[in-house]
Amino acid sequence: MGKFLDKEGLERVWDAANGKFVAKEDGKGLSSNDFTDEWKQKIEDLAYSPMAISAFTNNVNTAEMGSTVNAVTLNWTLNKTPKSQKVDNTAVDAAQRTLVLSEQTIQADKTYTLSATDERDKTVTKTTNIRFYNGVYWGIADAEQEIDSAFLLTLSKGLQASRAKTFSVTAGKGEHIIYAVPARYGTCLFNVGGFDGGFSKVATIEFTNASGYTESYDVYKSTNADLGSTTVTVK
Repeated sequence: MGKFLDKEGLERVWDAANGKFVAKEDGKGLSSNDFTDEWKQKIEDLAYSPMAISAFTNNVNTAEMGSTVNAVTLNWTLNKTPKSQKVDNTAVDAAQRTLVLSEQTIQADKTYTLSATDERDKTVTKTTNIRFYNGVYWGIADAEQEIDSAFLLTLSKGLQASRAKTFSVTAGKGEHIIYAVPARYGTCLFNVGGFDGGFSKVATIEFTNASGYTESYDVYKSTNADLGSTTVTVK
């Protein structure tokens, strides 16, 4: 007589741990996790990837002291879609990865904070900053040049938080190299062609930048003129 699986057989499951069949218990169906919940959780834990913010940036980063930032675009990258997210205290759609902020009146350092929360309520944060700096200025001038705000505004400019800079200029006949920094940045030390020195402070002026901000600036000039193409390192 052939063997077949009858109703009683369908109500049994194989107990691999003990090497035997186990009869179906009343009140428990085949979909119950009564015996497997712990292992199910372990598998889910192995597959779980915590929420992470790969990048959070803004399109401004640096602005000149005295200026006003009117619009900012924020961009970010996540490792997965969050359950919820916020920029500062404002909720943002979970699918969104860019936020454009208009009609801003930012005139001082500003920090934005992104927070993202995943399906396990794991929350991570990341910040991006707008910093306001005054400039350092460099270029050339003849020996008779008046050192004032109007002149400094004709020079090359770099917005930065320290006096340190490496720059190159070409000083022709009768021309000196000029370097100007906010006085609060401290005393500048110069190196030209591997040799220290070669500059002296020739003025401290009240300088007004292109955005209308005024502060004391120290102005340095090369001791010698006619230096030609020269690279200067300032420390």
